[in-house]
Amino acid sequence: MSSEPDRGLEPETDRYPMLMTRAHPLRDLVDEFDSYEIDKHFPDLMAAPGAARVDYYKNVLNELPEAYRGSGTRMANYLARDLDELFRWLRSDAFAAAIEDGGKTWFGRMNELDGDLYTGNVYEVTGLVQGDTQPSECAVLLVERLEVTPELEAEFDAWVEEVHLPAYEGAAGVGRVRSGRAIREGIPLPYYYSLGNRVVLVEVAGDDPRVPLLSNRMLAALADSVRWDLRLPYVRRDVYALLCSADADTGGGDA
Repeated sequence: MSSEPDRGLEPETDRYPMLMTRAHPLRDLVDEFDSYEIDKHFPDLMAAPGAARVDYYKNVLNELPEAYRGSGTRMANYLARDLDELFRWLRSDAFAAAIEDGGKTWFGRMNELDGDLYTGNVYEVTGLVQGDTQPSECAVLLVERLEVTPELEAEFDAWVEEVHLPAYEGAAGVGRVRSGRAIREGIPLPYYYSLGNRVVLVEVAGDDPRVPLLSNRMLAALADSVRWDLRLPYVRRDVYALLCSADADTGGGDA
């Protein structure tokens, strides 16, 4: 893999479904975990039929509000061209072999994460706001994950579409903003039914991404989002910096 990260996705990936996974490796094993993911796990998974791309992130904490401090320190976001391809990938023998190897290598060597050692969800994209800002070398990804109870789903989904996504549109430093809904059936691995059946992903760029994240516009969107913290059983917000990407076409990518 090359030394410069690829900052952002091609436009046609805007509505690609995704498998978002999270891990919290022990502090003294983080470098070893990153090497395993980049050199072994991602090439194995990208060789499985149906995968299109993986983006791998580390969490960012410095000088950010407490509301941006969720849980876990690493996130991998796997993309496929459509749901059929994503499920083809999830059910493939190559995927199963890669997951088995990852479990043997790392389960028991990670911190607890939301009551488990490893968590994930399959999301389909339900909403999109396309900003004008292009990602830079300092681009980050704000991820909001929420577990919405059935009686609040209609109210929450309307708020996301009519209030939350539009709140980010035109904000300085904000690029693409997506919302998603977790798929809750047909997935072969039980830890891909983790908490967080709704997700919002906000791409933020700038020489210092903390500047747009701490702008009045972004903090107002955050304050409005916090209204759900007291109404939902699970809310997490994390800010991530891209570590590497791997594309299925090449078996490698940018690290």
